[in-house]
Amino acid sequence: MANESSAFPHHPKGSRPGFVFSLYKQVPVMRRFAVILGALVLTFLPYTADAQPEELPLGSSLPSTDASLQRVDGTSVSVEALLGSTATVFIFWSNQCPWVNKYESRVQALVEDFKGEGVQVVLVNANDASAFPKESLAASRARAQEADYTAPYVKDAGGTLAMALGASRTPHAFVFDGTNTLVYAGTIDDSPGDPSNVSKPYLRNAIQAVVSGSEVPVADTRAFGCMIKLPNG
Repeated sequence: MANESSAFPHHPKGSRPGFVFSLYKQVPVMRRFAVILGALVLTFLPYTADAQPEELPLGSSLPSTDASLQRVDGTSVSVEALLGSTATVFIFWSNQCPWVNKYESRVQALVEDFKGEGVQVVLVNANDASAFPKESLAASRARAQEADYTAPYVKDAGGTLAMALGASRTPHAFVFDGTNTLVYAGTIDDSPGDPSNVSKPYLRNAIQAVVSGSEVPVADTRAFGCMIKLPNG
């Protein structure tokens, strides 16, 4: 299985040369300082060894967990009940992360494009709602209704699934094939800030490979986004 170590072209995993400058060019002048400062914090500070859980290794089976998941309508659902016949895509999500906002339409397009292919995309919110009320079940329900989500949106209130998979960011994607084997983990594509600049749609390519029965071309990229704040984390 081929690996690429960075979610951004031509740079090693964890590095971001030129990324802040690319953001700088995309926003009005009066907002540039705030964007640069925020990008520096998001990009460099979280990458210490103790700042993120260890990601589930590629080739691993979907862990058996006692995750207590809730659909946004309040009903409980098991991980097993959410699995697709061909592929299952867990994307860790947030109601207030700006990077999730930028990816929302792209993820919804993925859901529609693979409809009928046995692919189940599941949005998972594992953020601590007691510390961040905008990440509550009620807020997630409002978000799903407002954006007209067609993919299941579930609350991982205890962070059990997030910890089992090693999710550290929103968004952070994990693709399991029909045998529930992890075949892709990482970012959605190589252009968080601007969908028109996407040249490497990593997640789409991974799903398409599973559907077509071929090898995932790039199986491991660096997730980019807001840090997940787990309960008691």
